[in-house]
Amino acid sequence: MGVLIFAGLAAYSLARLNPVGANWLMFYFLVVSTLPLWLYLVPLFFLWRTLGLINSLFGLTIIYVAVHAPFAIFLLRSYMVQLPADFEDAARIDGANELQVFTKVVLPLAWPGFLTVGLVVALAVWSEFPLALIFVNDPERFPVATSYFKFTSRFSRDWALTSAAAVMMLAPLLIIFLALQRRFIEGLTQGGIKG
Repeated sequence: MGVLIFAGLAAYSLARLNPVGANWLMFYFLVVSTLPLWLYLVPLFFLWRTLGLINSLFGLTIIYVAVHAPFAIFLLRSYMVQLPADFEDAARIDGANELQVFTKVVLPLAWPGFLTVGLVVALAVWSEFPLALIFVNDPERFPVATSYFKFTSRFSRDWALTSAAAVMMLAPLLIIFLALQRRFIEGLTQGGIKG
């Protein structure tokens, strides 16, 4: 949710307000989203230890938002650039400020893009393993993928239990994807608004 809020506001400002250097910033986001995580993991660990955010779900959430925000901003901006600005201009003429234009006009038009970004980020966070393994030590706070890893290392010889745990881990994702599959594909392929 945090990724969608920050990325949505940033993508709108980059797509519609045209700040100086917006194209360079988008290039930077594209480069940052392709950098390997291991490049900045050690300094991040020392910083998190200094700030007392190790073994904290809040600290892990901040990392997830920071890791996935560049890609989300890049994708949402690309989607918002293709939306026609006529409705936004009409809302401004009626006296709406930029936040009202964003919430009342752009969000309803760009919801397939937001849904696509939300599904991609949720899938990445749900199945993310190394960050949770490094930054969380308490078994009560493990995310799903790390809990499954600890479970399989404990019951490695019982295939029935490990298979059942794998199905339980994947079932919510499959249900959500199958329920929203049509909207997800629409968000990936839609280039404008429907008439």
